[in-house]
Amino acid sequence: MNCYDSSFVIDYLDGEDATLDYLEANDEPHHVPAVVLFELFQGELFSEGRPQFERLRHRLGWAEIAPFDEETAVHTGRLLEELADRGRELQPRDAMIAGTAHRLGATLVSSDEDLTNPDVSDVIDVETY
Repeated sequence: MNCYDSSFVIDYLDGEDATLDYLEANDEPHHVPAVVLFELFQGELFSEGRPQFERLRHRLGWAEIAPFDEETAVHTGRLLEELADRGRELQPRDAMIAGTAHRLGATLVSSDEDLTNPDVSDVIDVETY
């Protein structure tokens, strides 16, 4: 099972071949954290013209949106504790994304160096694309 961060989803929406190749090569459940969907919606507010929220959501039809609920918050807190023991901090949104992957038991797919560094990848499965 894979969980995709903002870097992957933005590259996918921009038509980056690496993301399309990755999805084709990984035929397993795909999840996008709700916080990533929020970041995309936020970006829509700053784009030209009217925000295209429904169109954006439709383009992510290949993935299930993973909620950030109480259980995910607990997993995120535990993840932050483990990272703090290693001297590593994450920004709140990155923590929520990593915590969602952690709760799902999924591999986090990212090109964000804040998430692909050895401290994080020692605690959760992380892959680049």
